[in-house]
Order: sequence, then structure tokens, then C-alpha cells
Amino acid sequence: MSPSELIVFPDRTFRRTGECNGCLGLARCCTYVMLPLARALSEDEKRWVELHPGLRIEGESVRIDIPCSALRDGKCSIHSSRPRVCQNYPEWPDLDEGCSYKFERIK
Repeated sequence: MSPSELIVFPDRTFRRTGECNGCLGLARCCTYVMLPLARALSEDEKRWVELHPGLRIEGESVRIDIPCSALRDGKCSIHSSRPRVCQNYPEWPDLDEGCSYKFERIK
């Protein structure tokens, strides 16, 4: 996906523009994984997440704090051959402060 392609969700569509600036050397998005939730969590499941310090619920996703093994001094050491998941990230707005991508809601 090029940085200006549409990102389509079932209930909304965005156009992402810009280029990665590496969070000005902080590479915040490379220090965690966000997994979308397929459904709302029960109170018991929320409690389970709270008992695991590396996990937390953020909106409709679970964030797992674990840095990428290719991260070196705030930069990707495999940038030219990184996985497509990394190339396509981010796919939604409301990301880390300092992210250089911009999102325009189309619908």
C-alpha cells in the first residue's frame, strides 16, 4: 500500500498521506503490537489483561508492549526488506504522538 491509498474498514474509510519519520528517532510503533479485538471483552477478560503488565486495552484493540528485534537505536535495521505489515502500518488514525502520517476520513 502506498502512503496515499485508501484504507477501508467496514464502517469507515480513510486516506493516509505522508511518510514515516521514525517518530524522530523514537520508533514508537516498533515497540509494541496492536491486535484488534473481534468482540468486546468480558469483565473477566479485562481483569486478565490488567493482570499482565505488558498488555493493555486501547479502544478496540489490545496493545502488547514488546519491541521489534530489528529496532536499533530508534531505527529499523531491515527497513528496505521489512515485512509488508510494517510497510502498511499505520492503518488508522489516533496513533502515537509524533507520528508523521495524516489521515483524512473519506466516509
